[in-house]
Amino acid sequence: MSEKQADPDMKGWLYKWTNYLKGYQKRWFVLTNGLLSYYRSQAEMLHTCRGTISLHGAVIHTEDSCNFVISNGGTQTFHLKASSEVERQKWVTALELAKAKAIRQLESEDEDEEDVSESGADDVSNTLKVLTAKLEDLRTCHDLIMKHGAALQKSLGELEALDNTHDLTAKTKTVNERATLFRISSNAMINTSCECSILESLA
Repeated sequence: MSEKQADPDMKGWLYKWTNYLKGYQKRWFVLTNGLLSYYRSQAEMLHTCRGTISLHGAVIHTEDSCNFVISNGGTQTFHLKASSEVERQKWVTALELAKAKAIRQLESEDEDEEDVSESGADDVSNTLKVLTAKLEDLRTCHDLIMKHGAALQKSLGELEALDNTHDLTAKTKTVNERATLFRISSNAMINTSCECSILESLA
């Protein structure tokens, strides 16, 4: 299956910083096989890619509620903005998982080159490799859950300390957003756990 035919891990509209004159411009992004590519529109995907960044070795960090940055060691940097904090977190979670997968894939290819003399693949060894990969996904999800869980607890503590009705409405909105981010990360972990269970039953 070629990269263009592969089902994307995630796709959707984001705002990408272009320059000081134009600022952020709406672009269509597609995340596939550890690569994040962007286009001016969905129709443009058929003929022109505007840019691609490899997530292997990339650093992904968040700036404020909607902005995040992807950088791969100084050669390329994407400054991106989502329509909401929840949407941004969906992208960051997908990007972190894709990055972990891209790193494992590269390491696996290196191992395959070293083991080229051995004939036939050992089923148990292959299953262990896949399970190890899924364990890395679980660790990534765990880190995200811990981060969002702490943010949610902090917001709940601030909510309990409030007396003012106006502040209460604003804080309730924040708590709801934090809870949604926590749910997104939890769902990613649950899905990965289910995949692990299926693989174990097949082993």
